[in-house]
Parts: sequence; C-alpha cells; structure tokens
Amino acid sequence: MVEVETLEQAENDFLRAAQEAAATIVQWRRAIHENPELGFAEHRTAALIATELEKMGLPVTSGVAGTGVVGLLAGGGPGRVIAIRADMDALPLQEMTGLPFASRQPGLMHACGHDAHVAMSLGAAMLLSRVKEDLPGQVKFVFQPCEETPPGGARAMLAAGVLSNPPVDCIVALHVNPHLPAGMVGYKEGTAMAAADQFTVRVLGQGGHGSSPHQGVDAVVVAAAAVQALQTIVSREINPLEAVVITVGTIHGGQKSNILADRVEFSGTVRTLTPEMRQRVPQVMRRVLEGVAAAHRARIEMDYEAGYPPLVNDPQVLQLVVAAAEKVVSRQRLLRVQHPAMGSEDFAFFAEAVPAAHFDLGVARKNNTNYPWHHSHFDLEEAALPAGAAVLAQIAWDYLHGT
Repeated sequence: MVEVETLEQAENDFLRAAQEAAATIVQWRRAIHENPELGFAEHRTAALIATELEKMGLPVTSGVAGTGVVGLLAGGGPGRVIAIRADMDALPLQEMTGLPFASRQPGLMHACGHDAHVAMSLGAAMLLSRVKEDLPGQVKFVFQPCEETPPGGARAMLAAGVLSNPPVDCIVALHVNPHLPAGMVGYKEGTAMAAADQFTVRVLGQGGHGSSPHQGVDAVVVAAAAVQALQTIVSREINPLEAVVITVGTIHGGQKSNILADRVEFSGTVRTLTPEMRQRVPQVMRRVLEGVAAAHRARIEMDYEAGYPPLVNDPQVLQLVVAAAEKVVSRQRLLRVQHPAMGSEDFAFFAEAVPAAHFDLGVARKNNTNYPWHHSHFDLEEAALPAGAAVLAQIAWDYLHGT
C-alpha cells in the first residue's frame, strides 16, 4: 500500500473521500508512469483505464480513434451531460529521476503529467460513481490518445463522435503545473493557451568548393541570414503588446567542411493567440524568406502546417470550475492567471466544439527542485492528486445540479 501525505485537513466531502482513496489514485499514476506509451500506442494504459472503469460499474467503449477510452456514468435521473477529458500519452525522453517507479521503457517517459491526469480522472469517476443515484444527468469520461504530437488525438476522437451519444453539453480538463504550489488551482479567463503551428524551410543554393565561395551559392550562409531575419518579424513587424513566438528548433545541411552546401533545411514552431495573427505571420514569413533568398541568389521553399488552435475558455464553464475549486481547495488556493501561456493543447479542438474550460493544478514538490514539463527529471507532488480528483468531481456535481 502506498502511503500518501495529505496537503491539509479536508473539509469538502469530495476532497475527504479523495484523500481516503489517495493510495489508489497514486497507485494508478505510478502504474502508468512505469509503463509510458507514445501517442496512439497507449494500449496498456487504455486497458488499465477500461478495467478500472468497469470495476466502478461504468459501461466502457475502447478503441475510440485507435486507443481512446470513453466511460459513461449515468446518474439516477435525466439531466445534462458533462465530459471530463484526460490525455494519456508519454514523451520520447529518457527518464533520469531515479524514482522507484521510474519508467521501465527505455527512451520513454511521462514528463508532462499525463499519467497524473489519467489517475485524477479515474479518481473523479470513482468518487462520482459512489453518489451516482444522486446525480441528475450523465458524466462522460474521455481518455484521449496522442496529445503531444500534432495533429493530435482530439480531432480523431471528435471525428469518432466522442461528444455524441449522448451529446455533451460542456467539457473540462486539468493540467498539472510544476510551477504552482501543490494543490493550488490556476485559471485563465478567455484565451488561455496559444495556437501552435509548424514550418519547414528548405534553402536551395549552389554547391562548389569551399575555397571559391564566389562560384557557388552557400546555403549555410543563406540559412543563417534567414533564421536571423525571421526574428525581426516579432521584434519589428508585430505590435509589442501582442504575443508572437517564432522558434527555429532544427537545422540540417552540408556534407563536408570544404564543400559549399547546396541545401539546408530548418524547421520550427510559431505561437500566436488570435486568428488574425495566426493568419498573418506565415504571410510575413514567406515575404521575409523570399527577400533573403533573392538577396543571396538562392531559392527558398516553405511548408507551413496548422497545428493546434488557441485554447479559449468559455466564461460560464470557467466560472463553474472556479466555484467548484473554491469549495474543494478554498479561495486562498485559487490563482487568476493574468497572461495566456504560449504553450498549446489540443484540448482546444474540444473547446471549439462545445463550451469548455481548461485549468491547472499545482504540483510543485516540497523542499525539492522542481523541473519543467518535458524535462528528464520532471516529477510532481503526489499529495496534490486527490485535490485534482475532487475538483473534477465537484465540477461535474455542481454542473449537473445546476449550481
């Protein structure tokens, strides 16, 4: 049996019940953490989820959009339908935490907290299943594959009809945050996260001998100028009060130190917060890149792929989240975030389909160094997991009761 420290004495009924079940919630998280799986390959994780939901008496649909799992909790009477979504996939990263339940899969790690998301959503299902006769309506538990890698699993699940049969009225999701104190709930009104798009640029020059650069067109030099020029878009063409990020993450080219490279390829990501800016940035990028190429007698090709849209919280659903979180963790442990994050989430596709809200749960570890998401030493404070499960359960309870 896993011993779990609690954050504080529970006064809320759902929190008290979640803390009593803390060892189970943590065991779920650790079992998933030990066996991470990449997007659309979450077979073992999906099987664990289905088994636990069935133990709770929920009908389960597996194999949704490949490896997705949906559990439906029917209350004691008719009413609305709320969905709770959790992502399941891990990252291609070698874990270096040294934890006793560290990843057993070389090169794979739950470094973003999706293992905790699944455990907390299962915890919410367990809490609500105990009081289902008092629920007027239904709760749909959506366990989604492949959040980490565009085009992501959300769109695939939407195409599979996950918000139908019965139709979902609203949907919520939480994400662990290692930068917030454990048990604190952070929320952002309106646009909460950025759109994330990808680009690949090919610089086409003319090869030759490194001793005679004037006889060729050095694609390395052109690529260097292009990468630098892209940064002037943010610094000189975008209103300083608008947030835009253009990051070049990879660059490859050249064959030998004394040969002019005839081709260099680089790729990166663009983050924007509004549909207008999302449309404008690639247009400016093409103009700037073509100008650089012309100045150096080279050619440039760019492929631009739209990824996840901005994540926009519905005001009424977010108000529901905040009110429920206040009941569970207290008003003192709520944080109204002032600025959107430039990270992205494919939960944004759900938010485009139905009213939705996405919020954070603090999981900063006590007296320990906290590492960011996607770090090989990432870990979280497990004592916060019951609070996350309780908040999710409270949100569903309040929504279905119209409070």
